[in-house]
Order: sequence, then C-alpha cells, then structure tokens
Amino acid sequence: MKIFFTIAICLLSLSTIAQDVKIIPVDFNTTQTSMRGLSAVDSNVVWVSGIKGVVMRRIDSTRWNIHEDEHWSHLDFRDIHAFSDKEAIIMSSGDGCDMYKTIDGGKKWTLVFKNYMKGVFFNGMDFWDNQSGIAFSDPIDGKFFIIHTTNGGKSWNIIKDIQIPKNLENEAGFAASGTGITCVGDSTVYIGTGGGAVSRVFVSHNRGKNWTVVDTPMKKGEASGIYSLVFVDEKNGVAVGGSYKDSTITEGNCVITTDGGLTWEPSKNAPQGYKSCVAVSSKGVLVACGRMGVDVSYDKGLTWKHVSDEAYYSCVLNTPTGGWLTGRDGKMAQLVFVD
Repeated sequence: MKIFFTIAICLLSLSTIAQDVKIIPVDFNTTQTSMRGLSAVDSNVVWVSGIKGVVMRRIDSTRWNIHEDEHWSHLDFRDIHAFSDKEAIIMSSGDGCDMYKTIDGGKKWTLVFKNYMKGVFFNGMDFWDNQSGIAFSDPIDGKFFIIHTTNGGKSWNIIKDIQIPKNLENEAGFAASGTGITCVGDSTVYIGTGGGAVSRVFVSHNRGKNWTVVDTPMKKGEASGIYSLVFVDEKNGVAVGGSYKDSTITEGNCVITTDGGLTWEPSKNAPQGYKSCVAVSSKGVLVACGRMGVDVSYDKGLTWKHVSDEAYYSCVLNTPTGGWLTGRDGKMAQLVFVD
C-alpha cells in the first residue's frame, strides 16, 4: 500500500562554497534513497524520484511529501517530469520500463506505459509542452527504441516509422540523471550517446520521426560519453559527461555548440571531472554536477568555475537565483546564487 507523510526540512549549517554560490544541505532523516530523477515546475514545486520506488514532492518552502509504494520497491525511477504540483510522470530504468502518472499530487498513480522486451533500457524523457513528449531506450536491433506521447503522457506509442541512423557497436545512452535527452523549441530533440568508438549527438527536428547524427570530441569508449545535455537557447547548447569509470578525468567531459548542434567543440576550460547532469537557469547560468562536485558557467559553457567538491547526481535550476541538487543515499541540497 502507499504511504503518505509530511516531513519538515532540517537545514544543516549553511556553508558558503564560493563568493557567488551557496549550497544548503537538506537532511530528511527518513530516507536513504539515491535520487536521480529531478524536475521543477516553478520556484516552489519540485519533484524527485529514485530507487526503491520513492517519489518526493516539495509542498512549500519548509515541507516535502514522500510517496512510497511497496509494489515499486524493485523499481529505479531514474527520471521524472512534473507539470504542476498535482501532475507528474515517473519512468523506471533497468531491464524493462514502467511509467506511471499522477494527477492528484501522488495519491494515485496510473500505469501509462510498460515494456519488458529483451534489450529495453530506458534512459530518459522530455517534453516540448504539456502534451507532447518523447522518451528513448538503448538500441533494439541496432537502433534507438523511441516512444512518444501527444496527450500529456496518458498513453505512449512506439515511433514505428522512425528514420534514424544505426548505432555504433556498444553505443547507447546513459540513465545517470534522465537528461541525456532534451527537447528544444517546438519540435527539436537531442540525444547524447557514449560507449562506442565516437560519442555522438542524435538530432531530430520533427519530434523524433527523422534523425541525423553528429560526431563530438567528447570522451569515447566504455562507460564514457555524453551523460547530459541542455540548450541555453536554440543555437547554444552544452553536453557534459566524461568517464564514469574514472571520475577524475577532465579531458573530454564537456562540449559546446553555437550552431544548434551542427558542430560541437570542447569547452575552453572544462568542469572538474565526470559530470552526470547539466542544467540552465532562466538567466542563462549553467550548473553541472557529478562525483567530482559542482561547477558553474556564466558564458554558455565556454569556461567553468568549480564551486563545491560535494558529489551529486542531478541538478535543476528552478529560479533565477538557484535550484536543487540530489544525490546518493538521500543526499539533497538547495543551490543559491549570491549577488
């Protein structure tokens, strides 16, 4: 059965990480869930998802709801997309995929997609608007397995007539934070890859029906490549990643584009080490996080400033002045930009 309860946030000692960034740890004292799914609607509404079927929802500035379901204890919700304080979709990763949707703040969840075909491993989803979205799995028969929705995630369909280049040997996506796929504008979508002889970006300008693919100078090979990507605007984008096996490697962990993804170049100076997520604020500030800490860029990813050694899986910037970070064993923090 589902358990609902409300808890108060206990803020630990506020530590100033850098002159222009503060990270405020949050202690829930009730869950050791590792959390990779993170989505924000506005400055108040934030949803989080993780292993053992745990989903959390921010109620106000001091309280969160934790939703647990014993039937979900085997599921790892690597991605979540929130539409409002009441409506959200969660996606599990692993061998097979379950997707659930709620429209009442998590009191009831409806199964909207289920697929346990051999080889299915979903990495992430994103939406162009409140109705149209897309999600992708690792390759099936040599090509990415892609589904889409046109009714806000109430139902999902396989894009059967997809025109997409074949994947390279061992090439796939990464489910590190659910942000290896990003929707831009009205119909464009990007997918970052790794694991193969080249780390690439797949691009579609018609909501996933036709695709092209571009090579990038991101680190290549086993467990290496693009783990997350985001666009500041329709031309300027940033992809981060590196090597999951050696998190200390900085070379090839961040590439940028200034022409809408046609070409990608390394950052002038990269963030520190492997990064699993990158997010952008409404003011164009970028934050990247991973095992080696948190880095910030104020120039569209060209240069980066290391602001914390604390490890986090995911980040989201839901206000002009900051956002949230989530990580392992219930680790969570609020990030604040200081003028």
